[in-house]
Amino acid sequence: MNFIALGRDGVNLQATLAASSATSGVPKAVLPHHPITCTSELRLESDGRFACAHAAAPPGDERTRACIDDSVALLLIELSHLL
Repeated sequence: MNFIALGRDGVNLQATLAASSATSGVPKAVLPHHPITCTSELRLESDGRFACAHAAAPPGDERTRACIDDSVALLLIELSHLL
């Protein structure tokens, strides 16, 4: 199932990734929330952690991997419209 969140300027990528990855069966939750659901700045740390101002997901985290896969797919879809 695909979840696409629209914003003022088209697809809201962060909201889309948060919604689409929420249904993945991740056995261990990142608290207080997964970084992809945060509205603060997102970063990829040098040790492989995906982090926001409040939490960090460990390297190899399944939800992070799903978000990266989805973001690459969405980027390719957006770029295909420019061809």
